[in-house]
Amino acid sequence: MNDVGVKICGIRDLDTALAAARAGADYLGFVFFRKSPRFLSADAADDIIVELKQASFDEGFALPKLVGLFVDAGEKELSEVAPFLSHFQFHGHEDAERCAEMGAEFAVDVIKAVPVSTADDVAAADEFLEAADIILFDAKPPPGAARPGGHGVEFDWTALKSYAGETPYLVAGGLNPDNVAAAVASQKGVAAFLGVDVSSGVETAPGKKDAALVESFVKAAKS
Repeated sequence: MNDVGVKICGIRDLDTALAAARAGADYLGFVFFRKSPRFLSADAADDIIVELKQASFDEGFALPKLVGLFVDAGEKELSEVAPFLSHFQFHGHEDAERCAEMGAEFAVDVIKAVPVSTADDVAAADEFLEAADIILFDAKPPPGAARPGGHGVEFDWTALKSYAGETPYLVAGGLNPDNVAAAVASQKGVAAFLGVDVSSGVETAPGKKDAALVESFVKAAKS
């Protein structure tokens, strides 16, 4: 297995961004969805990223890829943050055409979330294999949930054995420092497995990341 990629999603402050980057996280996610407890304004994200880039230069740690999470966002919203992002992550009803168009228009890579609870759900990724650069297999939200992710819900990771695409994928949903090594091990031998994504599993309260948990998660995933 190649080095496991790690994405820390729902970054809301510079301290968390620095802790994740210093620990070796490969992707940092910023949530631009107002219903999320992890919502961040474009200006606030820009401020964090400017400071993070300076620290990366000063300290010599690698700058993670910078991901914006959206749910059925319009072009205006995307245009406000595209200049300082490397990836758009789409969690809404965006179809393959929309994903491809927005990635091309704003010159960013695209991550498309596919909600999973059983192996039957994995096939929904097939629509996006050409349009997305990365597939994110996330746990299906609980019934009636107001947002599509970040609930700390787990799914059976072995369901992803049915994935036959070559587009790389991340695994999310209910991960934390204690179970991430098992999640990584469950994908052993799958060439398209790229890594893992965490949000609520490194928090002490919704939207409040804990630097020690972030560091522990990165270390456990990569070990």
